Amino acid sequence: MHFPRFCLLASLYASLLPAMAQEQAAAPGDAASQEMQQIVDVQSTRDPDLRPYRTMLKGLDAYADHQRLAPGAPLRFMLIPVTPQARLDGVTLHLSADNLSIPVPLAADGGFTLSRDKTAYDANADLVSNKKRDTLRWRADIHTPGLPQNVRRLGDLRLECEIRWAVEQDELSFVRRNLFRLAGGPCHSSLIHVPFPVVHKLLAVQARSGERTLDIRVTQDRQRFVPPLHDLNWDDNTLLTLTYADDGKMAGAAPAAPSQAAQRQ
Repeated sequence: MHFPRFCLLASLYASLLPAMAQEQAAAPGDAASQEMQQIVDVQSTRDPDLRPYRTMLKGLDAYADHQRLAPGAPLRFMLIPVTPQARLDGVTLHLSADNLSIPVPLAADGGFTLSRDKTAYDANADLVSNKKRDTLRWRADIHTPGLPQNVRRLGDLRLECEIRWAVEQDELSFVRRNLFRLAGGPCHSSLIHVPFPVVHKLLAVQARSGERTLDIRVTQDRQRFVPPLHDLNWDDNTLLTLTYADDGKMAGAAPAAPSQAAQRQ
């Protein structure tokens, strides 16, 4: 059964409103087109600081399956405090189960990596921190080496999305999960836009691929931007330059996107 686009949008909005935040984007075209181009911004279903190790391994599987999106980028995860005032001082991570506690090294910036551990898998361990629940978020952190700090590669962001979807989809209700799938999945659908958080407030974000540029939507709180993950007219080597409000200027010029010939080398 095929649903008209506006019906799918309405269903997504009605079903996901309790867990998702909706924002109206400035869309080109006439009023009717703008009305149908509603955007559902995907937020975390919760703020987990405890997650089954087996569930996190789905993120490692997604990284392996989609590594072509960012072939030069290692897999890393980040712990992020829910409130900007909170700090990661004293935070520890462990793979924990009955009679099992395996430390997970945590970098000063909140970064950590996970490896495959048969003992932790067989024990059905959880990834736990020593902080209260709902005080930390996690996210995948994919960065192709050599780019300035204020430049993101679109393929890196696409791979982050695939990892997050692989880990989080089973936590959604049956209806919500299948509505996302019906729409094509959050990493591939024009109906579902995934915002990416930043530490500092944004002034603007611009995508560049060769001579083409595109102004990227920034959310109203200026803390997130919404890249065109679904739009294959913008290839994985497209570079997004983030201009922060407290700078008033770019922290560094984005290098030219690698050519297709260079990518094949």
